[in-house]
Amino acid sequence: MLKRPLPRALAGAVLCGLFLSACALADKIKTKQPPVESRPVLAEGDFEKALDDFKAAYEKTPRDKKLAAKYQGTVLEIKAIGDKAFGAKDFARAGGIYRILLDRYGDFGAFAATLPFKKVQLETAQKECRIMAVDNPAARAVKAGNFARALDIFQAALKESPGDAELAAKYRGTVNQIKAIGDKAFGAKDFAQAGRVNASLLRNYASFEGLKPPVAFSKEDLTKAVVACRENLTKTGLAEYRKGNLAKAIAVWEGLLAFDPDNAEIKKAVNTAWTQLDGIKKEQ
Repeated sequence: MLKRPLPRALAGAVLCGLFLSACALADKIKTKQPPVESRPVLAEGDFEKALDDFKAAYEKTPRDKKLAAKYQGTVLEIKAIGDKAFGAKDFARAGGIYRILLDRYGDFGAFAATLPFKKVQLETAQKECRIMAVDNPAARAVKAGNFARALDIFQAALKESPGDAELAAKYRGTVNQIKAIGDKAFGAKDFAQAGRVNASLLRNYASFEGLKPPVAFSKEDLTKAVVACRENLTKTGLAEYRKGNLAKAIAVWEGLLAFDPDNAEIKKAVNTAWTQLDGIKKEQ
């Protein structure tokens, strides 16, 4: 029995229905988002990517409560990682994490009111981290006698944050501390140490000259101290040289050259003393 063809109108309706169903399926496949998984990204320490992925997904499905809960949970987890780093005194890491949260705080609008921390608290913590990340290594450098390193650390930080009053205050305190070390050495007639300290401060004077309030000494004070140390070491070395204590004379003058490396007169004296000392050793 031959099948009669469908009426043209009915055939058109069937085709239209099939087309609409296919479009709906394609649209559903297109709009369906893959689940956002923060765990692997957090494990890798890529906190920016974790937050940016959640933001992108949430903007497409703002009514998805489960997604919002995961988003908030990820924010809290990142904050906890920052707090743990802060507790371990890893201020560079903690400060970096707080900065990431601060930069994206405006994205947390849907749940910001329910977060256990506010933006101002992040700002305070991040600022403290920035200062401690500078203050701690600078303090270690001072303790190790590496005064130039301590000054360099603060100068680099102030270059990044030139208007930070607390950082400037820390720098001023460190500079005064270094000067006090130099003064103590001078009082103990350790002119090599005193010269090294004062010369280092003199070379870096421009970096703290404009601090308000100012440091506890002037550029002239530093210059006078360096000159006095140079004169004392020159005389002491010469006295040892005249006594025939060539090794002692060399040691004294090399202490001078440590903070006055371009002193041609002392360089010549050291070379002469070494030549004479080598000659004596050969004769023995």
